[in-house]
Amino acid sequence: MDVHCSSCGEPWDVYHLRHEAIFETDLTHKESEAWCKLPPGRRLSSGYREMFKAAGWEFGASIIDVMRCPGCPPGATPDPDKAALKAGIVEILGDDEDGLAAAFEDFAL
Repeated sequence: MDVHCSSCGEPWDVYHLRHEAIFETDLTHKESEAWCKLPPGRRLSSGYREMFKAAGWEFGASIIDVMRCPGCPPGATPDPDKAALKAGIVEILGDDEDGLAAAFEDFAL
């Protein structure tokens, strides 16, 4: 399943976001593997968010909620309507990443 960046519309595979994007950060391989085992609610702590940001990623409240991605052109900002819709879906579905991915794909978010 694919979800889309709220800034540039680039599609991203959910598997990549959940299991591979962390390896694009400055974490060691072992630290990245440990991150993959964390519950969804702990994957976006402030330290991890900073590492993702350095690699070009910015997320909303879920790793599935891509606000900016490495494919974004400089200065791109999230579409406010899409960002609000995605935030509402995340609030309703919480840590259900499979449900989030399905909802986002259904609405091309």
